Amino acid sequence: MVYADNDISASNGDYRPGFEALRQAIASGEVAHVWAVEQSRLERREAEWFRLAAEMDAAGIADLHTKRDGIVRVRDDIAGIKAVINAGAIRMLKKRINDRLGENAANGTPPGSLPFGYAHGVGDDGAKTYVVVPEQAEAIRWAAEKVLAGWSLNNVAAELRERGLSGAHGGRLAAGAVKSMLTKPTIAGWRVHGGRTVGRGNWEAILDEDIWQQCRAKLSAPRRVERSDGGTYPVTSAHTGYSGRKYTLTGGLAVCGVCGAPLVGSVKQLKGGRRPDRPYLLCHKKMKRPDGTPAGSCVGIMADETEAYVADRLFAELDKPGFLEQVAADDHEARREQITAALGASDRKRDELAAMWAFDDLTSAEWQTARRAQAETEQQLRADLAAVPPPVTKVSIGDARASWPDMTLDERRELLRLLIATVTINRARPGTKGFDPGRIGIEWRKR
Repeated sequence: MVYADNDISASNGDYRPGFEALRQAIASGEVAHVWAVEQSRLERREAEWFRLAAEMDAAGIADLHTKRDGIVRVRDDIAGIKAVINAGAIRMLKKRINDRLGENAANGTPPGSLPFGYAHGVGDDGAKTYVVVPEQAEAIRWAAEKVLAGWSLNNVAAELRERGLSGAHGGRLAAGAVKSMLTKPTIAGWRVHGGRTVGRGNWEAILDEDIWQQCRAKLSAPRRVERSDGGTYPVTSAHTGYSGRKYTLTGGLAVCGVCGAPLVGSVKQLKGGRRPDRPYLLCHKKMKRPDGTPAGSCVGIMADETEAYVADRLFAELDKPGFLEQVAADDHEARREQITAALGASDRKRDELAAMWAFDDLTSAEWQTARRAQAETEQQLRADLAAVPPPVTKVSIGDARASWPDMTLDERRELLRLLIATVTINRARPGTKGFDPGRIGIEWRKR
């Protein structure tokens, strides 16, 4: 019987079905003699070799017949010495390989993996590098723009698939793949080795540093949604949502003019059943006022008509040159660059701490404390960056009116939140019937 494991190493602990089948056959007494090209072809790790030797000896197999080593007595000292030598040779080989990989990383040479957006190539100096694939690079920049403009990862992935794009290795582009392509350091021109950013790569970055950091901040943590019982749950990129209606002005944009609580969306059953049910924005007791007390169930208003009124008001303001000039000014650029620089310094500090720990300059306790503090600092920086409004140029304001009917829910919300601080819904005036736009107050965002 021949037991073989083609292209599976005997030195790194990978599962080898042929080898395990041989061990089982030896234990069950089905094998009386074992032949191999050499001892190391069976097992190259010393502890595992001694275990195999004991199993063979227990089965009455005292000799291993080999092509290169002759007859090896499995419980003999020579076999044990060979096992130690074989394991030592593998360790030295791995060390040389790792040293070489570390040297390549320090020189900015890319690894053998192939990320989306790049192809393998050779630079002018003859060194291996990444070459930008124009179509994929354009897709990455487009995806970054849409994510920062409020699109969900699922919507971005669906649009890229509609364009006929697939992953770097031909796989299906899903939300997780889009998140990976926008947050990997490689896409910003950084070289990573052993889980650490070691410096700049020798290839062209597809995303500018500030855009890449904004994407990382935007996608670094799941959004949390409040349930009707007051609890919360995270909404991740894999969350597909519910099949019911979603409301553009919910999520804190529309608030109650009486108690200040965020409004919720719900389909209201009208009395008598003579008219179809209508979607409403409601002040609901499950929500909290700014002081933390329950909302007072104060107001309600038709959702579709309110959204249409707010959109019309927005477009009317956008038609005013003074308003456009005001919102187009990027007053947050300096703050955005400051946080981006701090994030870059944080990445370098974390790598320095890892190197100090690796060379025993830090104890494990000191390393854990420093790493925890560094993680907290980075988390706060990403939260600060996510809170800074993106440049308005990320949203095509000039085309907003024509694009509004075809915008996704994510796009509509992001456009409104970019320019509107709150939409306040006041109580209905006594005797008023139907939709009353006079109840709606809009506070424009100060930029």
